[in-house]
Formats: sequence, C-alpha cells, structure tokens
Amino acid sequence: MKIILLTYVTLSLVLNLEAKITILLTDGPIQKIGPRIYKKELLTNEFNDPIELAYDSATRNLFFMYMDDELQNSGRAFVNVITKRSKKIDGISRNKATAVDPETGDVYFGSDDGLYIYDALTNTAKNIGLYNVNVFKVVIRDNQMYLIDANNHMIYKVTNRGTRTVKLGNAKTVIDFEIDNNKNVHFVTMCGLYCAVGGEEIVKNNDLRLAYNFIVDGEKTYAIAEGVLYEIDCANGTASKVADLDFIPRSIIFGDYGDIFYSENDNIYRLRPITSYLVYNLPRRSQHNLT
Repeated sequence: MKIILLTYVTLSLVLNLEAKITILLTDGPIQKIGPRIYKKELLTNEFNDPIELAYDSATRNLFFMYMDDELQNSGRAFVNVITKRSKKIDGISRNKATAVDPETGDVYFGSDDGLYIYDALTNTAKNIGLYNVNVFKVVIRDNQMYLIDANNHMIYKVTNRGTRTVKLGNAKTVIDFEIDNNKNVHFVTMCGLYCAVGGEEIVKNNDLRLAYNFIVDGEKTYAIAEGVLYEIDCANGTASKVADLDFIPRSIIFGDYGDIFYSENDNIYRLRPITSYLVYNLPRRSQHNLT
C-alpha cells in the first residue's frame, strides 16, 4: 500500500499501517486529479457564482458569467490569468452564454434577446443579431457556431455570420451540449445523455443518465457526473471512469499547456500541471508521530 500525502505548510500524522509514506512538499496548494498533480492558484473571488468559463489564448483572458447585485441579474466579466486583474463588461444584461472562437479570438455572449460580440476597445458587448432567439448555450467548433434556444430547448447551427439559425437534429428538452473534434454532438436532455455520431445517428449512453460540464481535449471528450470525471465514447454509448474529484466545479475548461480552469462557489481557480518534484520516501514506524 502507498499513501501520497500532499502538503505545503506542516505535516502531523499518526500512522498504524503497513505502508510507505510519500511526502510532496510544494510552495502552495495543490490539487490531485487521478494520477496527475496540479498547482492550485486562485485567480479571483470577487464575483458571485461565476460560471460559463471561456478562455482566449491570445489575450490570456478568461471570460465568464456571474450574478451581479447591481443588475439584479447575470452579468459578464473577464480575469487575466497572468495578471489576475479582472473587469466587468458593459452593454448586456441577463447574460446566459459565453464562448470564444479559438480561431479568431472573437468572444460571444448569449442573452434572451439574441447574440452579442465583445468589443475589446470599448469593453462592451454589442448585439449582432438573432433578436428572437433566447441564447442559452453557445459552442464554437471548427469555425462553426451552435447554440441552444431556450424558447424550445433545441440545438441550432448558426449561419450567415450570426444572423440566421438552422435546426440541428430533433432533440428536445436539451439542457447542455458539446461538439467534439469529430463533429459528434454530445447532449443531455430530460430523458438522458445522448450522442449524435457525426451529427447523425443518435446513441444513448448506457452508463450515465446525466452529465454536465463537457470538456473536449483533442480526440477525447469528458464529462462530469456525481463528482466523477468520465471519458465519453460517443459511438458505443459508454462512459469510462477517469478520476474521482474532490471538488464540484460549476464550470471547468482546459487552457494552454495542460492548464485547467474551474469555478467553485465564488472562486475561479487555475490548475497548472506539476511535471517534476522531489519525493522523500519515509519507512513505516508503527504508532509514531511525524511532525
């Protein structure tokens, strides 16, 4: 048996196990996800219930939605992951969706009166169309935008530079979705977790009924259910466990260089992978204090 103890302040432990202790000493908080270890860094705790994280690699800004006391509704803001400086964005209230086009760096927001785009020069969001669409969720993949219309909770493809929509499939009561790099459409309805293989044949997941916070990384798609991170197999309708999570993210996405960003309560964190460290192995001593 092997016990891994992660600490950065002090260590005080009584042992009565036939085990080897491995102690990792770091200069700050750390987070373990499966076999991987990350340095945990607080980016901001200045906003209420941040969610809908979206990352722009060019500016290193992390955009998000939050509950604004002045608006008495949802607002939007960003925090720079290097400087940790944050700023509210004007020009839109009742914000529901946030997305960044990874190809162009354009930042989009959704509201009950259509689609907005972010103007960095004026730090405002400007309405650009889809005025009759209640934009609940936005996904951008391979230069193509998709959304959930909260008027009927169905998925649509956006065309004509954000001015028209075309229905994508016939799934109803959709509450979350993602498009992976193989153009598979992962979505959750009131009836379960599904995947449209290549956007066509629909396969119901046999292992999970509900999932949230889809994450696409290369050829793999992940989702979270009941505090566990799963890898989703679209075509086979299965989900394999990757790791238990000791935190419950409201929103979670990947960044650059293996970084992970997630929000929990009023906090937004950055997890940076630790690739090298010193390991001290201590022999077991029955009923001894280690301090």
